[in-house]
Amino acid sequence: MSNVNFAPLVTVCIPMFNAEKYIRETFSRLSEQTYPNIEIVVVDDHSSDDSLQLVSEYEGPRFKVFLNPGKGACSARNHAFRKASGSYIKFMDVDDFCNNTLIERQMAALVGKTNQTVVFSPLRMLFSDGRSILPERKIDLNFEPAIDLQIAIWNFGGFNCPHCYLMHRDLVEKADGWNEALLKNQDGEFFARLLASADKAISVADDYVIWRQTGVGISSQVGLCALRSKFDSYVEISRVILSKSDTPFTREVCARYIGLFVFTQYPHIKSIMPDIEILLAEIGAPLILPDRRALKLLRLIIGWKLAVELIHKFNL
Repeated sequence: MSNVNFAPLVTVCIPMFNAEKYIRETFSRLSEQTYPNIEIVVVDDHSSDDSLQLVSEYEGPRFKVFLNPGKGACSARNHAFRKASGSYIKFMDVDDFCNNTLIERQMAALVGKTNQTVVFSPLRMLFSDGRSILPERKIDLNFEPAIDLQIAIWNFGGFNCPHCYLMHRDLVEKADGWNEALLKNQDGEFFARLLASADKAISVADDYVIWRQTGVGISSQVGLCALRSKFDSYVEISRVILSKSDTPFTREVCARYIGLFVFTQYPHIKSIMPDIEILLAEIGAPLILPDRRALKLLRLIIGWKLAVELIHKFNL
């Protein structure tokens, strides 16, 4: 695909906060995309470093820069979408990038599909020491209905990050944008709603995105407030899954995912446990903790709560 006149416009929506270290590489990589008709919309979320000054050097007809009228990454993404002119949308964080042929191949996969179809590609995790890891995945398949991709993700088949996906703007509008109240798992909750709104999820597995592991940002936040927000996202995702596919299998999938959250975060989430119990009652399934030998043995003697605390304390 080389003629811009016949290529639908794709807008890459990018929230930005204190990212001066990555700006030049990110936008240099985007300029190397083989797809010929790309617009970039950057929304600065009140950066305190030189990010806004650096990114302003790129401004032009197809590179737009705005200041977030609100606050937070989800607010910035929603504002970027409002300013987007493209028929097709890709959300991407400012420290990440894509293989040069990704957008072209993803757009090719959408030819002949409805505006309700989403495409996705695998990711490579790039660490600050230069290591690159391709996480194990069992989800690089075509899913119809698209919600089956979300179910496969929650069934521990792998995971995606925001710029793995590309979709028509109609789907973003149908999903009703990003939840600005969430602090954690913002993309997980948004794309669960988007997949619930989509008809198909098409895999483009012969290309990939780079998800940079910086150790900062939303995904690295800890503390009770962040854990509460993550749980709130799980409540919404569980409801989305069961609204589209309420079966004994999907109820178990939701319970196991909540169980992993409890196992990894207990006892820090003691104050959230009553709400977790309410959610499990709503799902109609018991708490299902990971199938670990030490946990099985200890919980028979001292109960699961003390067992989990001991496992974490002594790294059992």
